[in-house]
Amino acid sequence: MHPSPSPAPPFAPGGVAPARPARRWRTALLVCLLGALAACGRGGGAADTLRIDVLTDEAAARLVAESTGVGLTRADAAGRIVPGLARSWRVSDDGSFIVFRLREAEGADTQTLAGREVARALTTARAGADPLTRGLLAGVSGVFAPLDDVVEVRLSTPQPELLELLARPELAIRPRHRGRGMPPAMPGPFAPAEAAEPGTRRLVANPRFFDAANVGVGSVVLRTAAVAEAVRRFARGETDLVLGGFHAGVSEARVGAPREALVLERARATLFVAINRRRPPLDELAVREALTRVIDRAQIGRAIYGTDAAVPLHGLTPPGLSGYVPPPDPEWVGLAPAERLEEARQRLAEAGFDSMNRLRLRLAIGNSVEEERVATVLVAGWSALGAEVVVEKRSPRGHAAALSEGSFDLALASAEAAIDSPLPFLLGLRCSANAFGLCVEEADRVLASGWEAPTLAERMARLALAERLWQEDVATIPLIQPLRWALVSKRVRGFVPNAGGVHPLAAMRRAD
Repeated sequence: MHPSPSPAPPFAPGGVAPARPARRWRTALLVCLLGALAACGRGGGAADTLRIDVLTDEAAARLVAESTGVGLTRADAAGRIVPGLARSWRVSDDGSFIVFRLREAEGADTQTLAGREVARALTTARAGADPLTRGLLAGVSGVFAPLDDVVEVRLSTPQPELLELLARPELAIRPRHRGRGMPPAMPGPFAPAEAAEPGTRRLVANPRFFDAANVGVGSVVLRTAAVAEAVRRFARGETDLVLGGFHAGVSEARVGAPREALVLERARATLFVAINRRRPPLDELAVREALTRVIDRAQIGRAIYGTDAAVPLHGLTPPGLSGYVPPPDPEWVGLAPAERLEEARQRLAEAGFDSMNRLRLRLAIGNSVEEERVATVLVAGWSALGAEVVVEKRSPRGHAAALSEGSFDLALASAEAAIDSPLPFLLGLRCSANAFGLCVEEADRVLASGWEAPTLAERMARLALAERLWQEDVATIPLIQPLRWALVSKRVRGFVPNAGGVHPLAAMRRAD
């Protein structure tokens, strides 16, 4: 039996104070109606519009989704979790359930948010189409609404990172509505509006958002642009913010924009080489062991960023994940480079490769300058081993398709965690979750057993064991913990570097 919700006043963990009274949106809406102004009483001047360039349509779509919906929780400017549609919550002492108190809010068709609708939305997400979301919600054993303003989420094992997951756009609350198609999300800080410029997206401050009074700008103009164009526009003062990625484009940003504008943040991410073991001889452990031992990982970070700030990786997860102790690095990490090379040659000889029978492979990369530099370092190490590696450059979309389909020998890839957990880095390694023949059944079983662990420490220990099993099998070739880059104008306030790369538009201000 799970304890019933406590009658004591609810609280938000981490010292977060409960939000202000929930009826504020009605006042904001009245101001908009009476003032008949485009941005809810704002003047609509230059300082009231934030101009952002991103590098892909996918990044633009995600930014729109993050800004137009809201979940039970949300992130502040520094990526910390604060109340969303839940004005507060209480976690049970044993971590087996979380009780959320809902704020008063209205969605589509002026429907008042009710606990049963939240329970329905979360239950639907648990069985949804996105495999990563399903995997991250596997520890949720039930969602119930004992009262109209109370939702209880029961867990099979303590999962504090669930609070962070509930802030992601995939879990924005979508109550039922009378229209057709996907139900609209509960109103977020912005709403889509007609764009004045071709090729752009426009968002305007949403008066129906529960915290509308604290949204920093009246509108956002979002443009997808190639790196060179985005950097030029920023240098000319035509855009306020360029949100880049992990590596592609950072060289142009360093050269073409003011030095003080470039922001590098250590990402909760990994850069690695995916191995397609459906293609012999990559199905042989000795070959994979040889390939991973001869790489100069520190040189890869310097080649991309011109700095030693990118941490070399030998495990499958980045350092610093909360409550997680990853498995130790392999013993060969402590060897001198010459000793590593000699051991790698021995592994390759065991697999039947030598100067008379050379190992020949293809490495797939994107078409950025930075990826070419990474490929140069990789090929140099593998050439010293005696392998012949041909580099195949593809467009970003083509490279993503190759990774999804498994049409490669070796491929440069990256993984990023939306939550502070090792799970996003491990779930894709399961037998059923990848297209490149990786299957370590024992690791799958250990990972699955984590959802029944009695304590958080035990669950993390099981995840670490699963990672060690994949690591010993050389599931991938880890390279570095990458840095995320952005160009931030001195006019912008509210951009706070953080490991999750969370930068809510509602928290930003623009001042001339």
